[in-house]
Amino acid sequence: MHQWARRVIVALTVAVCIGIGATNAASFMPQEVLPAEEIIARYVDAIGGVDAVRAHSSTQAQGTMELLGQGIKGEMRMYGAAPNKLLMIVSFPDLGIESRNGYNGEVAWAADPMTGERILQGDELQQVVDESDYYSDLHDSSRFQSMETLEVTEYAGRLAYKVKLVYVSGRETFEYFDVDNGLLVGAEGLQYSLMGAINVRTFTSEYRQFGGLMVPTKIVQEIGPGQTVQLTIESIQFDSVEPSTFALPASIEALVG
Repeated sequence: MHQWARRVIVALTVAVCIGIGATNAASFMPQEVLPAEEIIARYVDAIGGVDAVRAHSSTQAQGTMELLGQGIKGEMRMYGAAPNKLLMIVSFPDLGIESRNGYNGEVAWAADPMTGERILQGDELQQVVDESDYYSDLHDSSRFQSMETLEVTEYAGRLAYKVKLVYVSGRETFEYFDVDNGLLVGAEGLQYSLMGAINVRTFTSEYRQFGGLMVPTKIVQEIGPGQTVQLTIESIQFDSVEPSTFALPASIEALVG
């Protein structure tokens, strides 16, 4: 879901640190630039409609994560629940490494061998708060200062509407919606980690239907210069996640004080 495409970068930070240690382009033709609200409405219809989005209150997804060109591949599990809870677990069995990132609606945290266990603060925390809405596909206007269509451009080999979104917090992101079918083909913007602000380009494709919703099962992220990560969704289950899934680990509770 859209929520995952936004938040996957949080768990990728560890994978990138480990790694450090296409379709044909559409022919450009002038297109009418639609208002952002209309583009988003088309997108919601394309993935199944408002009722289909709101029909679910939790999601569990499983798949793989790979650092392309580096021979590093891991397993991932992602959990989300309304209104704004998240948990992502990425493991690299061959390396004996596991990374966890979570948000219980109040506390955002991370735990991995590279940076240890920590509570997210500042820009990292605000990023999670902005992007944690379980129903983010609907683009609730109360979460944004503004939504603006900038242009029709080429993105991921497709003609796409480029939409600028400014959160209430002031953070900006750009989303690209396919002119022909209305689906989200990617996003672009700064993501925050201990390494600072990194420009990330996301490409979403290979949509499949799960639980009445069209979901991208291939998510590729270009992280700064020279790092590309691919996430492949293999299975999705709705409305089966236990509330205890998002409980803070005891070690994180201790950090909260």
